[in-house]
Amino acid sequence: MALLALAVALALVGWQGPAGSPVRAEAGQVLRIVLDGAKNREAELQAVAGYLRQIGVDAQVRIWEYQTLIAEAQRGTRDAYATDWGSSTFSPFDLAIPKLRTGDRGNFSFYSNPEVDRLFERASTTVDEAAALDAYHRAQRILYEDAPWIFGYYLDTIEAASDRVRNWRPSVDNRTNLHDVALEGGDTLVVGMRADRIQSFDPADHRDRDTETVLRNIFDGLVTRTPDGQVVPEIAASWEQPDPTTYIFHLRRGIRFHDGEPLTAEDVVFTFERILSPTGLEGRQSPRLGLLGPLQRVEALDDYTVRMTLRDPSPVFLQLLVHTQIVPKDYLTRVGLAGFVQHPVGAGPFKFVQGRLDGDIVLERFDDYYGGSPELPPVGPAPLRRVVFRMMPEPGTRIAALLAGEVHIIHEVPPDAVAQLERARGVQVQVAPGTRLYAIELNNRRLTDPRVRQALNHAVDWETILRELYRGYAHRVATALLPSGFGYDETLQPYPYDPDRARELLREAGYVVR
Repeated sequence: MALLALAVALALVGWQGPAGSPVRAEAGQVLRIVLDGAKNREAELQAVAGYLRQIGVDAQVRIWEYQTLIAEAQRGTRDAYATDWGSSTFSPFDLAIPKLRTGDRGNFSFYSNPEVDRLFERASTTVDEAAALDAYHRAQRILYEDAPWIFGYYLDTIEAASDRVRNWRPSVDNRTNLHDVALEGGDTLVVGMRADRIQSFDPADHRDRDTETVLRNIFDGLVTRTPDGQVVPEIAASWEQPDPTTYIFHLRRGIRFHDGEPLTAEDVVFTFERILSPTGLEGRQSPRLGLLGPLQRVEALDDYTVRMTLRDPSPVFLQLLVHTQIVPKDYLTRVGLAGFVQHPVGAGPFKFVQGRLDGDIVLERFDDYYGGSPELPPVGPAPLRRVVFRMMPEPGTRIAALLAGEVHIIHEVPPDAVAQLERARGVQVQVAPGTRLYAIELNNRRLTDPRVRQALNHAVDWETILRELYRGYAHRVATALLPSGFGYDETLQPYPYDPDRARELLREAGYVVR
């Protein structure tokens, strides 16, 4: 049965479940499971439930408001829930490890395996690349057998723009940096954002890719990243690593903030100490702390030299630094946090003019910009005079605005809209590998038998689901690592669709099956 027809049929007969907790599965009877998810995953979950029913599982779907669902999953009240998790470092460091290490910040499946913990620790701290690769490969083999999730897929990043937009392409980390972009026949470029709001104008007070898209155009970091993920110098002219836990950064001279003040090592230290301190944001901990990894201490050796000391070696430390943008100590101290978020000042290619978190955000070119990374030409002030970020959460609205010429770049094009845009005159569609992993996480405290979890993986025909829903822009993964990141085991194939094997495993686990 085709996926969409199956989803419609399931929606007609499907039971959405009571408001209370899902039923705990017990051996000796039919396996009962509730699949929870947000509205954007409903068709997918209905199809998954349909495949589970075909092997005799009493599978139901319940749709939630996303933040409420996450809170319930954290409390351990759900059987299984659809979620996604993005990587900022192209490494398991901030993808597989926080999701699957015992007790880690993203581990809402409550999976625990001491050997996997040991392998993760080894892989994420050794400076021996071969040893790290071996540890990640061994961890993936264990995860495959333990099957803590119904392993899923990653989605490509699909964006579109007017063909008047020059020197633009999507980044693998989903962010839009506009310093190098030009607009033929114009100097004001409008970006249609997928969000209805961003979280903050303070680069230390968010964990959100859409927010970072805006802020990276106002603020620069010690390092930045090319569209394909390579770390290159930005505010730092160079760096050295005298030992595995020490980095020394040499800053470019002559960089100025938008208020005219020079950027020095004092600003760099202040920026990182705000994030490291438990009370750095006027009594609050910065949500960016996890993105600093093992960083312990930041010191100014002179006005243009900074030393960073790590607790443990970190092969991905430079990738982590991409996500910290430098703020001006004197300005922020003078105006306070409230004044800073009303009018943020950075050292990036564009300066803030006006805007709200949930409305248009207007930036203007900073003519005294030092030029940005020499690894990302052109170097110098931005070609664009003005940039507008416009909140447009509905995909249809973004597409209509692009076709009407009201915006010039749009984020997150739905796969089923690609063909329409490719046929349209004056539009370019570009694709980059995605860095978000999509899966159905299983509550390992409730579904304790690995055979049951393996059966759920074998029961789902992901190839059909992904083909019907995502039109070739979704790609399966075998466990919880991405092929774009370090440590991915290309020899490990995803669970094959095998309903007979799924039934066999459920019988072995003591369940009644069809």
